[in-house]
Amino acid sequence: MIVKLNIPVTPMPHQSVRVTRTGRTYQPKKIIDYKSQIAKVVGEQLPDDFCVIKADSQIHIKRLHYVFKYTKSIPKYKRQGMVYKHTKPDLHDNLNKALFDALEGVVWERDQNVVAMDDVKKYYGEDDAIIMEIECLNC
Repeated sequence: MIVKLNIPVTPMPHQSVRVTRTGRTYQPKKIIDYKSQIAKVVGEQLPDDFCVIKADSQIHIKRLHYVFKYTKSIPKYKRQGMVYKHTKPDLHDNLNKALFDALEGVVWERDQNVVAMDDVKKYYGEDDAIIMEIECLNC
């Protein structure tokens, strides 16, 4: 089974929990909103007969592209094709963590079952988006 997703949101890195002066920990509101927005959009894109990938399954992410809207500093003549983004946020740690946490319970039960990732990129494009292609290896 292969699932293709095009999530029209601005990719956002995962921030660690914050701690108040009294020692209480909390997740920043913008991260909570980001995760719920992804879960909602993905839920609408999944086929009607889709069921959550079980915890004992192996998940292969065939394609994962983080597309950031062009900044004003990139000249228009360079805005053709793919312009790689080589600045923050970090591709593998921060961007993936927030996305995978948001997909937990919607696409898969546990994100620890992702065993392989191919074609992982971050680049500039016309609009913000996250493009994914997910394959369950033993479903």
